[in-house]
Amino acid sequence: MAGAIKAGRYDAVVGLGGGKIIDCAKFAAARVGLPLVAVATNLAHDGLCSPVATLDNDAGRGSYGVPNPIAVVIDLNVIREAPVRFVRSGIGDALSNISAVADWELSHRVNGEKIDGLAAAMARQAGEAVLRHPGGAGDDGFLQVLAEALVLTGIAMSVSGDSRPSSGACHEINHAFDLLHPKRAAAHGEQCGLGAAFAMYLRGAHEESAYMAEVLRRHGLPVLPEEIGFTVDEFVRVVEFAPETRPGRFTILEHLDLKTEQIKDIYADYVKAIGS
Repeated sequence: MAGAIKAGRYDAVVGLGGGKIIDCAKFAAARVGLPLVAVATNLAHDGLCSPVATLDNDAGRGSYGVPNPIAVVIDLNVIREAPVRFVRSGIGDALSNISAVADWELSHRVNGEKIDGLAAAMARQAGEAVLRHPGGAGDDGFLQVLAEALVLTGIAMSVSGDSRPSSGACHEINHAFDLLHPKRAAAHGEQCGLGAAFAMYLRGAHEESAYMAEVLRRHGLPVLPEEIGFTVDEFVRVVEFAPETRPGRFTILEHLDLKTEQIKDIYADYVKAIGS
C-alpha cells in the first residue's frame, strides 16, 4: 500500500473502515510521510485516533508507533449500520481504561514510574463516561459518548507518548488470549472488558469490579471466561501468562506475581463477588 501511495501524487491518506483498515492506513501513511484522515465505520476499539497501529505479521501481531490522524470522521448513521458486536467491543475497550490507569498509578507508587496526569485524567474520564451512561447500543446519545471516549483515549495515548493510559493488566490478559488461543480468541473489547473487571478485583477494588461487571453484562459483554468459550483452567493459564506479553510493563499482575493455585482461588472469589 505504501508503495502505491508513494507512486502517486497525494496530499493525504484516507482510511475508511474498521480498526484493521485504519491501522493499515495509519502505517502506510507513516511510511510515506503523509497525514491521515480516519473515517470510522464502527466503534470496535480505541485505535481510531491513537498513535499506534496493530498489524499482523510473520511473528503473529505487532504494534507500531505512528502519527495520530489529523482528523477523525464518525457518522452515527454509518455506525448504526455496523453489527452491534462492534459497539460492544468498543464499550469493553473504553471501560478497560479505568483499570489501565489504576495500573499506571500503581507503578508510579511502587516503582516511581513517571505518570502524565493529563493523559491519565483523559483516559479515566473517557472510561467513566461510558461506565456511568445509562444508555445502550441503540441510543444515539450513548453512541456519541462512546465515540468521544474512544477518540479521547487515542489522544491520551498521544499525550503520554505510548499506550500506558489505556493498556494495563486488562490488555495483557487480552494479548495472552490472542497468543495462547489465536484461533479461539474473542473480540478485542470483550477480552479487555473481562480482563479489566478481573484486574479490578485483583487490586482489591471489589465494589468497582462488581459494578463494572454489572455494566458489562447490561451491554451484553462477557464477565466470565466461559461466556467466550474458555474453561476456568484456560483462563487461569491466560492470567498466569499475561505478564509475559508486555515485558517491562508493571501492572497489578506483576505486582502480585500470582501462582496457578492463587489465581484459581481469587477467580473463585471473583465469581462469587460479581454474582451470576
